[in-house]
Amino acid sequence: MRERGHVRSPGGTGPRRGFTLLEVMISIALISMLVVIIAGAMRLAQRSIEKGELRSDYLERFKVSFLVMDAQIQSAIPLVRADDEAGRLFFEGSGDAVKFASNYSLTGGYRGYVTVSYQVRQNPEGRSALYVEENNIGVENVREMRLLDGMDEIRFEYFRRENDADETPGEWVETWTDELLFPRKIRIHLAWRGQEIQLIVPMRAQKAAS
Repeated sequence: MRERGHVRSPGGTGPRRGFTLLEVMISIALISMLVVIIAGAMRLAQRSIEKGELRSDYLERFKVSFLVMDAQIQSAIPLVRADDEAGRLFFEGSGDAVKFASNYSLTGGYRGYVTVSYQVRQNPEGRSALYVEENNIGVENVREMRLLDGMDEIRFEYFRRENDADETPGEWVETWTDELLFPRKIRIHLAWRGQEIQLIVPMRAQKAAS
């Protein structure tokens, strides 16, 4: 006579028992939790990679921008307008802009003379951007390039000292007012995401052209 209420396994070792609804629900919940954890870890890894790439891009842009500014500032020339009997130099400096003449061009390298103007402007997000504008002397061909963007602050300062034999230590000023002298150095303050960087570039030319 056949037994009722049990299903025997093919091997005849005993009754075969299936998963209960509770066990299935627990399994689904555990799998869902694992999927959420793995997805969160992947998003975190992706954000870390993006931040690392963003930081790398900014550091590379810092490097390129510094090289450009260093080359142009150190190559500044003491240009004086031909009709200016006072011998005032072609140089203007404030906290958010600096203008001078240089024999180094962004596009042409060390060929010809250009007037250079660095300007700090606000981008649509309210952050600071640094632009450089240059024009070949005697030719009207203004070219503009954005060097830095998204900065918390960009600011220029100028080191003033009469001459190397002067016993006074000199001072940093935010606005250059001496029309007959070049600053000894230009300092560029950069602030980005809580970090501050200072670039100090010496100005080699010091005397007005005769």
